[in-house]
Amino acid sequence: MSLKFFTILLFCHTSIKLFGQIEIKFPPVRMVYQRNTSGNATVFITGTYVASIDHVQARLKTRVGEPGSQVSWTPIAGNVDGHVFGGSLTASGGRYDLEVRGMKNGQQVGNSVTVEKVGVGEVFLIVGHSNADAANSAMVGANNDMVNSINIRSDWPLHETYLTTGSPNDLQPLQPSQLCQTCGIGPMAGYPWLWSRLGDLLTSQSGLNVPVLFYSAAFGGSNMEQTYQAAYDIPFAHGFINYSIRMPYVNIRNTLSKYAPQTGLRAILSMHGVNDQNTDGEGFKFRSLKVIEKTREESQYQQLPWMVATSCYNHNGVNQSITAGQESLIATVPYVFRGANLNSIGDDGRYDQLHFNEFGQSEAARLWKEAIMDPVVNVLQNAQPLMAKAPSLPGPPLPVTLVNFNGKNTEDGHNQLRWTTSDESNNDYFEIQKSSDAVVFKPIGTVIGWGNSKENHSYSFSDESISKNLTYYRLNQVDFDGTATLSRIIAIRNQNENADDFVFPNPTIHSIEVATDNGAVVEDMTLFDLAGHAILQKSKSSQMDISTLNRGDYMIEIKLSSGEAIRKKIVKM
Repeated sequence: MSLKFFTILLFCHTSIKLFGQIEIKFPPVRMVYQRNTSGNATVFITGTYVASIDHVQARLKTRVGEPGSQVSWTPIAGNVDGHVFGGSLTASGGRYDLEVRGMKNGQQVGNSVTVEKVGVGEVFLIVGHSNADAANSAMVGANNDMVNSINIRSDWPLHETYLTTGSPNDLQPLQPSQLCQTCGIGPMAGYPWLWSRLGDLLTSQSGLNVPVLFYSAAFGGSNMEQTYQAAYDIPFAHGFINYSIRMPYVNIRNTLSKYAPQTGLRAILSMHGVNDQNTDGEGFKFRSLKVIEKTREESQYQQLPWMVATSCYNHNGVNQSITAGQESLIATVPYVFRGANLNSIGDDGRYDQLHFNEFGQSEAARLWKEAIMDPVVNVLQNAQPLMAKAPSLPGPPLPVTLVNFNGKNTEDGHNQLRWTTSDESNNDYFEIQKSSDAVVFKPIGTVIGWGNSKENHSYSFSDESISKNLTYYRLNQVDFDGTATLSRIIAIRNQNENADDFVFPNPTIHSIEVATDNGAVVEDMTLFDLAGHAILQKSKSSQMDISTLNRGDYMIEIKLSSGEAIRKKIVKM
């Protein structure tokens, strides 16, 4: 294999001198925090600032025509340092505009910043087969703007990548949108189905009158057996369910690991049963119980609530054995609650004696609303929700915004560096630093900056020395007052040198990258443990994030567009 160049993020340093105003990094617009049994939630807030301030304040403003109880200006971060902040407010159910400002000596510094439509309400995760996913095109979007989902159709190519990897790194980001007629429900469902109707019922004044957020792990054609097998790594063969990436359970796992810690979660709404005709009630109960136990283990929350629908109606009528298994789950398993009685929807609500027609969707939504609001079951008091956790603090803002920074080794053996900025404030010059080990760097030249600019500017620098093997570079951006900021580190390989170590860095802490040339591109990367089990998979990318893996040795298999397939041992530190 021949190699040319690659660029990789190893680590970065931060600056003391910064520019701009307050910037809110979290929460995003339309965020919904799960409320507790008292009806309140902790609204976590993180951000950056650049002015000289002594503390940060925040408030929640009510929105016209929407529920909520205003929270006045409250200090959320005092004795601030490092140009980043984190804090929280306590709010009751409703929807708000979050406003944040910096303060010094009792006076506001600069402008305040607002994030609209921040909600305190109810968050649900849907699981099931096609009657929980979508079975036909007879569906509508939510009328109420307080009904939210993670719309996988906002970046369909990313979702298609997710379907091949099952990786949480390929999930849509936590950026809620209204559950519209053509919106999906991340991480898996492609359409609103009956859930937009349920959302409208729950957000109405006769319902819960708070915002709701739906996640969906529903997978058309699946059943609880396959969900159980995927959860416990029990191989199975299926025409379209990809066991190798642990579908369909991986959708539940990814929701619990990526989304739920940020928003919280009231309950998992289960609609399995119709496709479980290959077992009896005891078999269905066993599979369901094992999946419930796995979700509680992986969420590290043994009280994680489930609401189980009685759902096993098909062209043969109601399967009484499966119904008995569902009733037993509800009656005997802690923190499992009665869901919708979907068996009560007869043939008039189903277009094929199985899947809901438009009337059936409306009935199913009504039955789910009644189950959630049932005063006897009292889910809102008895289902102790999984609550959101405080997010990590962001990195500090930078005086120069680097759009890109990369390099390549030229035919004469020199290394050519290029970078582009989109925003500069007091930028005097860039000092180019070089290293052979990514630890000790020495300056080798400077490039004058544009000073202050809001436009894109491209820069280049040529290292005329002949470099052997890998050479590392970084930019030391220097302000007019001498304050400096270090960029990320990139690495460039001499194209004429031995290409045996084409995966870098190795050992690594956070990520690895593959360097190729001659037009070859990485088609697929699969990481295996030493027992041969596939751990991670990435397509159409030369980078792989392994930061969540345990320390140890792994094997990576790389498939190139040239047809080559290469394996190499890597070490995760």
